[in-house]
Amino acid sequence: MTKDSPRIELRGKLDSLNAQIIFLQTDSQSPKFIADLEEVKAVVNRIQRCEACGKIFEGGFTLRGIDSEELYRRSHNPAEYYGLSHILPHYEMGRESAMMNLLRTLVREAELCAVRTFGHEDALNICHTLNRLSSAVYTLIYEYLPEGYNKVISFGRKE
Repeated sequence: MTKDSPRIELRGKLDSLNAQIIFLQTDSQSPKFIADLEEVKAVVNRIQRCEACGKIFEGGFTLRGIDSEELYRRSHNPAEYYGLSHILPHYEMGRESAMMNLLRTLVREAELCAVRTFGHEDALNICHTLNRLSSAVYTLIYEYLPEGYNKVISFGRKE
């Protein structure tokens, strides 16, 4: 495989994602936050193993004991689960939610790289898994929002 291979680019994105997770863990004093990131890192590590070995990512994953499909549903209807519509990222969201938002964007970048690498017919299931992981991290943003956070998006407008 040459250094300009899309798979090498994807491996680099996944390495960067893992490095950022570790960095965010070192920047936190919250055992809960560190544990949540460790669960995310475990999924990224599984993705890396599947990609390197050419094996299918099977069985989905869980985060905080919630399966990836349920996390996907929660990410698309946060008002039902978290009492707040889709949020507008803002400095008032607090450090930990902002860190999770940064992580969500990096997962999304890895997903887009995977789509460029494998296409939409991804036989290894990596694109789908990264999509679900992005949704899972999005739900974690809500877990760390400060009480009273009220900046939400409604049809592309701030409420």
